[in-house]
Amino acid sequence: MHLACLSAGKAFIREVARTGQTIGTVHTLGALHLGHAELIRRAASENDVAIVTVYPNKIQLRPGGSYDFNLDEDIGLALRSGATAVISSNDAEMFPPGYRTFISQGDCHLRLGGRDAYLKEAVTGAVRWICYARPTRSYFGLKDIGQAILVKRAVADLLLDCEIRFVPTVRYKNGVPISSRLRRFGRSELDELSCLFTALNHSRKEIAHGVSSVKDLVASATSQIKFRHFKLDFVRIVGADNFEDLEQVKIPFIIFGAATAHGLRIFDNIYVPDQDTLMKGPSDIWIDLPEQS
Repeated sequence: MHLACLSAGKAFIREVARTGQTIGTVHTLGALHLGHAELIRRAASENDVAIVTVYPNKIQLRPGGSYDFNLDEDIGLALRSGATAVISSNDAEMFPPGYRTFISQGDCHLRLGGRDAYLKEAVTGAVRWICYARPTRSYFGLKDIGQAILVKRAVADLLLDCEIRFVPTVRYKNGVPISSRLRRFGRSELDELSCLFTALNHSRKEIAHGVSSVKDLVASATSQIKFRHFKLDFVRIVGADNFEDLEQVKIPFIIFGAATAHGLRIFDNIYVPDQDTLMKGPSDIWIDLPEQS
């Protein structure tokens, strides 16, 4: 079922709430891919109703830019993955004249990807959808670690009655995380980018073996990255509670890296919330690479 405006979506949500069914939500910008499909499958399997929202959030996109997505294709992928309903919207509905409310979390939103990441706006968009849909559970992928952690914090701070579920990163078998930003990258570029994850995972293994100096870990990771078409922006190790750079590793932490090509910055991370993840690695989901191109 596709509900093409907020009022139609709200009527459906009210009827679901009236019947006492549980709701799982997945909130997207569109351009759905296999990573989104995993979120939707989890929402569908763990709830009576799974709702997917599709809206290229105006405030978290670069001013004047456009977001390339195909709504019909997104609806099809969502429904095939188990969604009960897809709710879409537009700028006029989401940001009428006079809109002025944003989620403030200090400077946490600046500490991972910098000002160009629009993390505060991404958190604001997600929390607005949660307020609208009133889900029992809402699902966020660990690929977008900053948004996932800050949305969970915001939901707790605002006393919203919703459980935030983290879903492991979906990766190609060479280690590259699935992302709508990579949909125009060729196979050879994906193979080249794979060394970023390899370097991050190398750091995790070094930490598991007792290395704790972040300076040494970052130097070791950086030395493993050999790019031709990409430019390495950074490798960092930050605290998972506040995203501040660490000097000595302490659980929970995030090993975080970024590279740029074709004017796009690509992020990757390994989130280590506990000792078990440190020793065994994250519970990522692995899929086949696309056909050679």
